[in-house]
Parts: sequence; C-alpha cells; structure tokens
Amino acid sequence: MAYRILNAQIASKPVFADVGQLAAQLKQAVNDLNSQFFDLHTAKVNYVAIKVSDAYQSYLQLAATLQHFDLSALQSQAERLAFWINLYNALTIHGIIELGIKRTVREIPQFFETVAYQLGSDVLSLDDIEHGILRQNQKKHWLARRPFKPHDGRLALMLEVSEPRIHFALVCGSQSCPPINTYQAKQIEQQLDWATSSFVNSDQVVLEPDLNRIKLSKLFKWYAQDFGTQAQLLKFLAHYRHDQAEQDWLREHSLGQSRPKLRMIWLDYDWGLN
Repeated sequence: MAYRILNAQIASKPVFADVGQLAAQLKQAVNDLNSQFFDLHTAKVNYVAIKVSDAYQSYLQLAATLQHFDLSALQSQAERLAFWINLYNALTIHGIIELGIKRTVREIPQFFETVAYQLGSDVLSLDDIEHGILRQNQKKHWLARRPFKPHDGRLALMLEVSEPRIHFALVCGSQSCPPINTYQAKQIEQQLDWATSSFVNSDQVVLEPDLNRIKLSKLFKWYAQDFGTQAQLLKFLAHYRHDQAEQDWLREHSLGQSRPKLRMIWLDYDWGLN
C-alpha cells in the first residue's frame, strides 16, 4: 500500500527551534482555518474557500517544515496528545482539499490508510497517527493488522498511557465526527474533558429510560476496547452526562442493579462531508 505524502512535494527549510514553537504554530494554523471556514450554525467546513485562502497557503508552508522535525522532541503525554490531535485534524483537511473530495472521504479508497505526512525520517498516515500513536498500536478492527510491526521505530512515538477521550477530538471529515477544535499541551486535560462532555451530551448519545435503552454513536462500538466493559462504558458516560437523574440511571445499570438488561442501539454513522 503506497502512502500519499502530501507535504513532501513542498520545498521548505527547518525554521523551528523546538517542539513548543512548532506545536504553537501548528495549533495557530489549524485554529485560523477553523475560525475562518467552519460555520458554527451549519457545522460545515467550506473546503472550497479554504483552498484559495492565504491561511491555507500559510498552513502548507508549515506542513512542509515537518519534514525537518525531530519527533523525539515530543516528550510528555500532554505534548504528544496536543501535537498529534492537531496534526491529525489538519492532515484530514489537507487530504480532503488536495484529493478533491466532494461528498465523503469514502470517495478515496483507503483514505485514512494512505493520506500521510513526512515527519523527519518517518512517514505517518492518518491511521498511523490514530491507531499507531494515539491508540498505542491497536488494530483498527479485528481483521486489521497493527499499524507498526514489532521492530518499527515509530513505536517510540506512542502515548505512554491510553486515552479514550481522543475519539471526541479527532475529526475524520464526516458529519458524525466531533466538531473540529484545537488543542494545547498546557490545557489538554480540560480541553479533552470539554470535548468529551460536549459529545456525550449531544445527539450522539441518546438515553431512553422508559424504553430501557440507550442509543450510541458507533464510535463506542468500533473502539469498545478503549472504553472497557459495558459497565465501564456506562460509568464513563455517567461521569460526563450533565443531567443528575441520567447520571444515576447510567450508574445503576453499570452496577447491574436494574432489570431488564439495558439495550444498546448503535446510531447510523453519517460519512457525508462535514
């Protein structure tokens, strides 16, 4: 499988002295694209306008400098989380624009497996970032292979501690994805909590106590191992749900104190372009 390396064709010079400077510039570039071209009312990104904008041209130059970046400079969990989440979201936007996607990322076979950046001596696709680095080299699905083989040097880039909240920060360019945001190392805990709370209290998590059922985004099904057992998932949802009565209902079911058994229904995932 060949990578589509989007930043290797752009000439650049190494201009960043340290990871903090690059991370700050990356966050600002993504934030500029988000603020200028994401419509809060429609939750849509204007990709056509992005492509001809000065902000996008500035981002392309920043993306090109990643070819000279030493990834070993990312030391802490917080630095890695903020950097890789921001980069994933930016690479998704870059891929959608450069590949001319009109309706859905599914127009491009293996979009997530092949759209990639050159970062120093490494090449990393969207899937490499999500499943290799952020999910600690977990399989995308049970039939898939792990992104990194046992002696792959990119294993050193992985998070040290698993973090299920990434699923509410990564944006796959689709309607059912969380809304795009930007992240920074010093505030990453609060920002991930906010993103998770926003998602758990959205129409992607629908509680129906009278029918003894809960409707959930398929993100919770696809990445079930990241959230643990059903009881652990229900406790997770209860922690972030705003309504006290709903929190109590979820916790009762997590303890197995309610009968009949809770039904879980998976909502359709809308892959239409965001």
